[in-house]
Amino acid sequence: MRRHFPALLAVSLGLALPAAAQVQVTSTFSNYSSPFTTEYQATIGRPVTSGVLDFYATDLIVAGARNVLGTWGTSDPGSVNRPTNIGTSTAMFGTQLGEEIDVFGAGSNLITNALTIFSFFSMDVSHLYSTAFAPGALAPFTFTIFGFMADPANTLISQTFLIPAPTLVNGVQRPVLQTLTLDSRWGAMTRVAFFQGNSIGTSSQFTNVNASIAPEPGTYVLTLTGLVFVVVLQRRRRRAS
Repeated sequence: MRRHFPALLAVSLGLALPAAAQVQVTSTFSNYSSPFTTEYQATIGRPVTSGVLDFYATDLIVAGARNVLGTWGTSDPGSVNRPTNIGTSTAMFGTQLGEEIDVFGAGSNLITNALTIFSFFSMDVSHLYSTAFAPGALAPFTFTIFGFMADPANTLISQTFLIPAPTLVNGVQRPVLQTLTLDSRWGAMTRVAFFQGNSIGTSSQFTNVNASIAPEPGTYVLTLTGLVFVVVLQRRRRRAS
């Protein structure tokens, strides 16, 4: 029994503990990348899903909003909007100024209000700019993220960040992603929301959204079962020694 106990202990811990841990996942929207500027429906029943999150464009501010999220093409004129530090990620943006972007845990049912609880860690945000509709200089702007906590239910919190104006490079301002890191209050959310800008120079795009889904109750059962198994093995080992 002594020979096999360490191996069994490692196996039981390997099965139990990682299952309960929250694994942080980054929504990069890379699966929505396209050579051309593209729009995606982002409404109830048809969210834009990336990583462990569902993204919606709602019409709480703009009457008759299109409920669409877009991406700039990688090889068309819209690519002027690709942030200089975006890497392999793809940025999303609301297609109307003043539009609200809502974020839910993947698989949430907005009709039955069956919401997946998730932790929200950080996201990258930059200006949204095109000489076609915003020929003026890009200015600094504030970006506020709102969140609804799971406990106490529907408690509203918010955190505001300053997005600095991009510097001029060869006489041109190109969007630069800024990482916005949320504080410890954002550990158990049912919904997160932010608004598309409502004036020239304050519209935004976002990507690299870091979040994790709370473990399902079944994973806690698995963890408990594994730990009980370890305790039983320990007792047997003591009796055999």
